Amino acid sequence: MLKTEDLHMISTIAGEEAYEDGHTLFYEGDIGDRLFIVVAGEVMILKKNKDGEEKHLATLKENNFLGELALFDAETRTATARCIGPCIFLVIERNDMEQLAHEYPAIAFGFIKVLISRMRGMVLDKN
Repeated sequence: MLKTEDLHMISTIAGEEAYEDGHTLFYEGDIGDRLFIVVAGEVMILKKNKDGEEKHLATLKENNFLGELALFDAETRTATARCIGPCIFLVIERNDMEQLAHEYPAIAFGFIKVLISRMRGMVLDKN
């Protein structure tokens, strides 16, 4: 989760986008080049199982972010993200994220801490 002061700095380079209930931000396997920060609403994170059915992994709320993996490593999306109700996001493009990380290393470190926490949670869930 991001701090309020971090969101203020991020808002200087991010665009704002709004979507309705059921809108899919991205699909598992899409090429990723944008990070989404939830300003209002909720987003469901889904992953297909071996039978092709979507499994609910998480629900993200205000001040959470998603899409960061593909943004940092330029690989495909590892899950699908779908809006639950109307949502508003701050959206950061890959080039802008690189600029933000150079200008505000503390924000980049904040993203890294959240990534590590998520990875730790996945490892602990598998044990």
